[in-house]
Amino acid sequence: MSSPAPKDSPPTTERGRQRRDALLDAAQRLFLEHGYGQVSVNDIVAQAGGSLSTLYRHFGNKEGLFQAMIERRSHHIYDTLTAEGVDELPIEAALQRLGIDLLIKVMDEETLGIYREVVAESPRQPPLARLFFDGGPGRVRRALADYFERRMQRQLMPACDAVELAGIFLGMLLGEWHLIRVLQLESPPSRAAMEKRVTRCVDLFLRGAMAARAE
Repeated sequence: MSSPAPKDSPPTTERGRQRRDALLDAAQRLFLEHGYGQVSVNDIVAQAGGSLSTLYRHFGNKEGLFQAMIERRSHHIYDTLTAEGVDELPIEAALQRLGIDLLIKVMDEETLGIYREVVAESPRQPPLARLFFDGGPGRVRRALADYFERRMQRQLMPACDAVELAGIFLGMLLGEWHLIRVLQLESPPSRAAMEKRVTRCVDLFLRGAMAARAE
């Protein structure tokens, strides 16, 4: 698999945004229906309309399109920790918001379908796993680590490895729930159950993280 080619800036016109979104929507449908390896850029253009030159201009190649698709799906979660004013919120509120957004997204059937596809394809196409991680889970972990680092700089949290801390918190949230949903062993949890879990995780996490201040 080749590396994504350089891409232009995001489209600035409504028509350009619509064409870009149509390509992303078509790619997602086809990847889920047929598998990433079985779908070509010609297939995507045929379903979305437009031209190959438009696809190449926006995304570089199929790999770039796939990563942009993942980034779009993680965008709302990413924005939770990068939005203006987030640093002025109590940490409990910021983490609660992140946790709810994250669980809703990862329990979504389309997200689970993409995850299963990546796991199935990665032995044959290892770079696909890196594209998925960098565009989704890794991007969210980095945003959370940056958020923790900003709090550490303001001495609102004890200094530590922010990336590791972000991974610990995200792991607490997903826990066994993600595996159960990937394996389709149970129905998705309700919104109330998600909120309860997030509240519990935030409480346990902050108790542990802030306890390090006293050590």
